[in-house]
Amino acid sequence: MTMAMAPTTAATATTTTAAANKAPTPKLAKFKSSSLDNEIYTANRRSTIATAASDWKALRAPLNGRSPHVGSTAAGQPGGVVGHMTRAASTSSLASSTRTMTNYQEYKMEIINQGKCLCGQYIRARLRRAGVLNRKVIQRLRNILEPSSHVVYEVFPALNSMGEELERMHPRVYTNISRQLSRAPFGELEDSDMAPMLLNLVAKDLFRSSITWGKIISIFSVCGGFAIDCVRQGHYDYLQTLVDGLAEIIEDDLVYWLIDNGGWLGLQQHIRPRVGEFTFLGWLTLFVTVSAGAYVVSNVCKRIGCQLYSLLF
Repeated sequence: MTMAMAPTTAATATTTTAAANKAPTPKLAKFKSSSLDNEIYTANRRSTIATAASDWKALRAPLNGRSPHVGSTAAGQPGGVVGHMTRAASTSSLASSTRTMTNYQEYKMEIINQGKCLCGQYIRARLRRAGVLNRKVIQRLRNILEPSSHVVYEVFPALNSMGEELERMHPRVYTNISRQLSRAPFGELEDSDMAPMLLNLVAKDLFRSSITWGKIISIFSVCGGFAIDCVRQGHYDYLQTLVDGLAEIIEDDLVYWLIDNGGWLGLQQHIRPRVGEFTFLGWLTLFVTVSAGAYVVSNVCKRIGCQLYSLLF
């Protein structure tokens, strides 16, 4: 069985553009093989550590250019003065690199936390659409349901509308996820780690070639399908681990791409064009509207003029 990942259409009639790029569909059947083991997680963590190490080396690159000859002379200046200037420059460069690294890590963690909050909001909206939202679910997700910043308030409507559009276009793909992926009878989620593991495998296959906003919306939809299965099977405590699993996917696979594409606000800018940008269709609509208005006004004025002429003469 395969998951069909089709190009999404715009959810808003007046302000949407092409909502998501074309994405290859993740193959779900192969996840039922023996690949469901800890070797996949081990390989993923190794690649994450290697990426973090390369980022750290890149941030420390400016320090590698300092002169090793601290006590040398230049242009007749005493060696102690040059050494003092070199040490001061090295200290300033180190402090700047430390601040850059700290700000980068803070922005990275902010994107991950925003993704967790968006996931909790999306799960609640998906459960409400499926008619299985209850008090137990809200209690389990209480810590992550409240939006952490204005970014969540601005981005979630776009994420929710596009996810709902995907579910409407492909109802068989984004429902009964556990039956499609799990080897257990009737798709039973045997423990709390099974759903995050399967979600991680789907994400690895989905983001293998490229990352697009359409694929990111799709993984949120898959996560929402898993949440419905957890609630229907009575595993309310699995919801928190499911959200944590999506946060791990964001940290391992998506955070650097999100940073390069404007964070989560980039989704809203991708779906909704900037105000003031007119397309050919927009200009054509404006021309037709103005022409029709001028025609109506001219006819009304002509009729009024004829009536006044007949009354006066």
